[in-house]
Amino acid sequence: MSNGDIARRLRAHASDLARGGDNLYRVRAFRQAAVVILGLTAEVESLVAAGGPKALERVPGIGKSLADTIANFTRE
Repeated sequence: MSNGDIARRLRAHASDLARGGDNLYRVRAFRQAAVVILGLTAEVESLVAAGGPKALERVPGIGKSLADTIANFTRE
């Protein structure tokens, strides 16, 4: 899965959360993570393969929960 694919999934999930009336900060976190992922020079799949979700946690704007979610995307 490319970084663009992951960013699209994150934005779609943010939209689903917003439609469901979820916490605005959570919605923003997913949208911001999509922007961050698109800005990475390395492929997320490579980062996860090398260091697991912890590697993503080192990326500014990606916390533990988002790192786990994104890592799960790469495994699908």
